[in-house]
Amino acid sequence: MEKNEDLDLLELQELARGHRNAKPHATLEQKSMIVRQYLQNHVPVAQLSRDFGVCKVTIHRWINAFANGKMPVAKTNGTPDVKPNLSIMPKKSQKPVETEAEELARLREENKRLAEALKMAEWMNHAKDVMIDEAEKAFNIPIRKKSGAKQ
Repeated sequence: MEKNEDLDLLELQELARGHRNAKPHATLEQKSMIVRQYLQNHVPVAQLSRDFGVCKVTIHRWINAFANGKMPVAKTNGTPDVKPNLSIMPKKSQKPVETEAEELARLREENKRLAEALKMAEWMNHAKDVMIDEAEKAFNIPIRKKSGAKQ
């Protein structure tokens, strides 16, 4: 009985392999033709699915792949070429290597700019403190919080 079950299992596996490999993948030309029918001729996806025996989700995936530049486009000589999608990953720009003197000058300039920004921030902070002090005097109310847990 066990040998019979093993034989049935092997037959089922062979049938499954045959079923899985029965339908070959669509070629690039077939995919582009289906997408072209949808985009240019406005043929509904449901009709394309019925006519070509391709799942609707697969057709939508092909349309998105063509739109995103992830699907190769056919050249006129018949060899597929990948259309670059530059918006996906821009090339990293190569910065020229700076000498020590250039780096020192750049860092000094940055230090000067940051020192001025710090001075301006300190002046603004002082001006806000003066405004709060004047408001407390004018309106006779405490604006700043007292230190400690209870207030």
